[in-house]
Amino acid sequence: MDNATDRSRTPAIPAPAPPATGTTNSAALLAHVVSFNTTSALTDLPLITWIGQWMDAHGVLWSLSHNQDGTKANLHAIIGPHTKGGLAFAGHVDTVPVTGQDWTSDPFTLREDGSRLVARGAADMKGYVACMLAAVPDIIRMPLAKPVHMLFTFDEEITCDGARIAMKDATDHGLLPEWCVVGEPTLMVPVIAHKGRLAVRLTVQGKPGHSSRPDEGVNALHALGEAMAWVAAEARRLAIEGRQVDGFDPPNSTIQIGIARGGTALNIIPEYAEADIEWRTVPGDDAHALLARMENALSKTTGQWMKQADPACGLTFEILNELPPLALSANDPLATTVRQAAGSNTEGFVSYGTEAGIYQQAGMNSIVCGPGSIEQAHRPDEWIERDQLTRCDAFLRDMVRRVCLSPETIP
Repeated sequence: MDNATDRSRTPAIPAPAPPATGTTNSAALLAHVVSFNTTSALTDLPLITWIGQWMDAHGVLWSLSHNQDGTKANLHAIIGPHTKGGLAFAGHVDTVPVTGQDWTSDPFTLREDGSRLVARGAADMKGYVACMLAAVPDIIRMPLAKPVHMLFTFDEEITCDGARIAMKDATDHGLLPEWCVVGEPTLMVPVIAHKGRLAVRLTVQGKPGHSSRPDEGVNALHALGEAMAWVAAEARRLAIEGRQVDGFDPPNSTIQIGIARGGTALNIIPEYAEADIEWRTVPGDDAHALLARMENALSKTTGQWMKQADPACGLTFEILNELPPLALSANDPLATTVRQAAGSNTEGFVSYGTEAGIYQQAGMNSIVCGPGSIEQAHRPDEWIERDQLTRCDAFLRDMVRRVCLSPETIP
């Protein structure tokens, strides 16, 4: 019998009913939280509704902010003084899909595999969400001088619009926290900086015709090819001449084309083509300025000959998604406090993005520190070590004691 079959027969952690009010067992809460299928194409309302019930059971005030059509919601809970400032713990509740992945058990039923807890979202990032919920019964008993905010957001895996809506809602209601810990999986090592991301779709409008008369058409794929060559050259330029920020791997901003498509048949001049382009920018680089550089360069070359051939032809750039970078000084009081609470002597930089950049941009001093490894995120049989939950449990409570029990804790 192979290992995959063995793992598939290991017992699942039962979650026949919601955990009892007052429990501080983060693994039991994780079992319940992962049982909600909140892949990004689906609503998160059943899970958010249950989180609201959990807060109600502990006497915690909370509010919702929704997406435009009301099918998804963020939940903002406040323990202690119902004011702005204080400390926030933030976690997204959506996950990536499981379709097409080779899981050895039900992705939405938590399973034990030795010291590992296996389920979709266990690492990214329902493990942290479960620890947040498990901390509530202890935090409500603390003599809080400053509020403890808990932010549960939607759509981090696709647009991060949930975080933007949450920030607008908190700002509009005068309830913006001062410090924020985003619990993406970092193995409980504080991350003080990450790259930003700008995703753009380049659309090329050409003119169709028969391939035997190329003079009568405008080949959209030829134009796209020129744009792709420009991106390849720009990637080399950024690596050699671009801003270099120690701590990142690679240390420079990057650009790539991840998807390209166009054409219908070999004997037809392609009328349409498109490509999805991605910049990942180090702090200090402006992604919009880099996009403008590309637009300007191509307008003088590819765009020009296309317009000369036919004014209806040309290039169009559409922003699909953007995420600002995160940059926090290693000497910032938030970084120092998180290192102390996490028992870490160092901090890290990562090249992937998080909601922390949005939070920092909105006025919350933010850092990333959470249980589990990013290496497990988005994979089949995603898992988190039990010990990571235990460490996160202690970390959350210690952060509250350091930040919210004394008015002098935050400068």
